[in-house]
Amino acid sequence: MDENRYALRAFRDSDYEALATLQNATFPDEPMSVESLRHVIETFRERSDTYQVVVTDRPSGEVVANGSIYRMPFETESSKRWIIGMVLPGRQREGIGSYLFDHLAAEARHRGAKALCGQVLEDSASGRAFLEKHDFVERRRVWRSSLDVASADTTPLGPLTRALASAGIELTSLAREGPGDAEVLQRVYDLDAEAAKDIPRDGAYAPLPLEAFRQFFLDGENALPDAWFLAKVGGRYVGLSSAAREPAQPTVLQQYFTGTRPEYRRRKIALALKLMLIDYARKNGYSRIETSNDSLNAPMWSLNRGLGFRKLRETIQLDAQLSVIDAEHEPPAG
Repeated sequence: MDENRYALRAFRDSDYEALATLQNATFPDEPMSVESLRHVIETFRERSDTYQVVVTDRPSGEVVANGSIYRMPFETESSKRWIIGMVLPGRQREGIGSYLFDHLAAEARHRGAKALCGQVLEDSASGRAFLEKHDFVERRRVWRSSLDVASADTTPLGPLTRALASAGIELTSLAREGPGDAEVLQRVYDLDAEAAKDIPRDGAYAPLPLEAFRQFFLDGENALPDAWFLAKVGGRYVGLSSAAREPAQPTVLQQYFTGTRPEYRRRKIALALKLMLIDYARKNGYSRIETSNDSLNAPMWSLNRGLGFRKLRETIQLDAQLSVIDAEHEPPAG
């Protein structure tokens, strides 16, 4: 990178608009609004130990790249840091990405990290080559999948609802239960914390604190409490399927999480809740539902595929040991 032309500095609150421009230029299939980016970063910043920088064009002040390292806020693994970097398409192949990587790797090492985690779109040959050059090794794959709402079959919902009711399991929604009710929120939180334990992840699971959970999922312009569907037995919630909206994609419903308490699995509760979500999407003018799936979570992908979800784009997740990266950058002896 030409340091006479470009400068590295800390990320500022005034950079969110530029960050959205950069995000949407880099990932045009997954646009995000300025407020969505602000909400995600600011909600998780403290808990994820985020370090974030930008590269600017010295003459114009334009933000041309962004980079950050962070810990997953709901995992206890402290020896790894996720690393993310984006460079405007028109400014690539000028050494900016390599400069950012070296800077962030050094900061991760300073913060006690032993390894880095990164991800790249499967069809990005240049991105894959960059990470492979830095000794990253593939460990899993995740993908976005999409359901065409108009063609989805929700006719099983009625019989399923009746069958579950006969077993004492009621289907309801957060909107009906009361999203502003502190007791309801606590019970939803308790369910989410238990059901999410089995999601494939690095390290042990550490649920978000209740207030952080509320802020991230039920505050902000993305929040959609009437698209949270619940199964309950008496006053106890046993199943959940939740969704949100992304203002930059107004016709797409973004599914967050579907899960049930372990003792209530294999009763088609998850299927019923997902069918409720599809029905909601159809009635509220959404043309698609998008969600993420993990190569380590075959049962959920099987359920989604059976409902009609199809892969959109695949992402490779990779790890690299900092000791290996350091060895690659050691100067020759002499």
